[in-house]
Amino acid sequence: MNNTNNNPVLAFVKNLAETLAYVGREAFDWVLQASWKKLLLTSLLTLITGGILHLSSLANGLVFGAIIVKLFADKDKTATNPQTE
Repeated sequence: MNNTNNNPVLAFVKNLAETLAYVGREAFDWVLQASWKKLLLTSLLTLITGGILHLSSLANGLVFGAIIVKLFADKDKTATNPQTE
């Protein structure tokens, strides 16, 4: 039986996966383009909000993930795209 074409749960999961991939790419791009000052302020507000909503584990993961991305991916971006003067 081939019910994959009419499966609403499968369609929902595919749409959710596409949406999460889009949001992840946009967040990654924002982290790379943001200044350190803006990133640290956003991180502090995320940690405070996560503590208030009792989602501190999620907030910690997001903040430390963003800092790691900024540290390592930014170096790769500048190494592969040297600025011309």
